[in-house]
Amino acid sequence: MSLDLPAEDRYLPLLQRVLTPPRLEHSLGVMEVIGELAGIYGLDRVQAMTAGLLHDAAKDLQPEQMLALAREGGIQFSHPCERLPVYLHAPVGAYWVSRELGITDVLVLDAIATHSYVGDGPGLDRTFAWCLRSADILVPMHKWHGMKKLKSVVYAGRLEEAALLQCHWLIEYLQGLSVPVHPNFVQCSELLASKLGVDESFFVRW
Repeated sequence: MSLDLPAEDRYLPLLQRVLTPPRLEHSLGVMEVIGELAGIYGLDRVQAMTAGLLHDAAKDLQPEQMLALAREGGIQFSHPCERLPVYLHAPVGAYWVSRELGITDVLVLDAIATHSYVGDGPGLDRTFAWCLRSADILVPMHKWHGMKKLKSVVYAGRLEEAALLQCHWLIEYLQGLSVPVHPNFVQCSELLASKLGVDESFFVRW
């Protein structure tokens, strides 16, 4: 597959060494989707596709490797659950691609670092960050009920509605796995639900 990225030859060989084939396939899919969303939401396409390709660079590392990189990178935790791989792979991934690939774009690094939960960074662009989260969930390892609805909302340019659906459904998903829910998900869901004035029918999946 030909990638519309200036540093293609540097990115792919490294990812092929650290990611499983299914994870790399997922990352390539996320890159393609966020490239499409860039045109809808006015993002720089190369920045968006770079973040999409690299967002899970640390996802297949062992938990102890993630924690070691977090210490090395001086990553600070605001909540104990951020030490869990489901959350930790994002900030560790941002640090790792900056170290290994020389990525310095703050917008790209912030989006990668916060894609596993709703966070804030020094250069965070919320539209960019939510487009990455949307692309990530729309290119899953497995199909899930609600994908069609989320895709229709995202591609219609209704990003706040998409963010609310994601927060609400991710809370349900994490609770089903008995994984601690990051408080940012709860706060974001409550704020958006209040702002948009939705009722329970809004969350019906299809």
